Amino acid sequence: MPDLQASSPLLIYLVRHGETEANRESRFSGRADSPLTDLGVREARRHGRVLRGLIADGPGPRFVSSPLARALHSAELIRAELGLAALEIETEARLTEISFGSWEGLTRAEIEESYPGEWDRRHREMWTYVVPGGESYEMVARRAGAWLGEAEGPMVVVTHGAVDRILRGLYAGLPEPEICHLAEPQDVFFKLADGAITPV
Repeated sequence: MPDLQASSPLLIYLVRHGETEANRESRFSGRADSPLTDLGVREARRHGRVLRGLIADGPGPRFVSSPLARALHSAELIRAELGLAALEIETEARLTEISFGSWEGLTRAEIEESYPGEWDRRHREMWTYVVPGGESYEMVARRAGAWLGEAEGPMVVVTHGAVDRILRGLYAGLPEPEICHLAEPQDVFFKLADGAITPV
């Protein structure tokens, strides 16, 4: 994987999509989609308002989003708050959420009941553990890291919890176990610039 600690100018506003119905019920979505809740809509609009203040005097950003509907809806809400309705939202498959395979749509309790011992195993081996029919963090890091190595800012990037963690971790050069346990907030986003990561 390339050295991602910004040797060249790069500015990314990294946003996790707003809260979804599945998030509210503590269900793993992965590639399955779930609509934004009212709170999720408010979160996305808040990010747009904050971004409006940050980029008012700078060059207009590109918008890049995971192709999943919850990310695209969040990107559209952010774009609207910025008054950039005509600006294209590019979709990037490498920013799609980690696949949870046969665990998609399940809660932790349901996973533990249906797959005895596997939850604890994944927790111990999160970077390399491949969910049945799904992906590991390592697999996601390969595709997301390849995208990050090609990225040219400024851009607003709307993605998902696991991908957000991985992009921040790779950018910061963190050890793999730390990447797996970074926070996944939806009420703040992150500015990646000059080798630093700043919550906004």
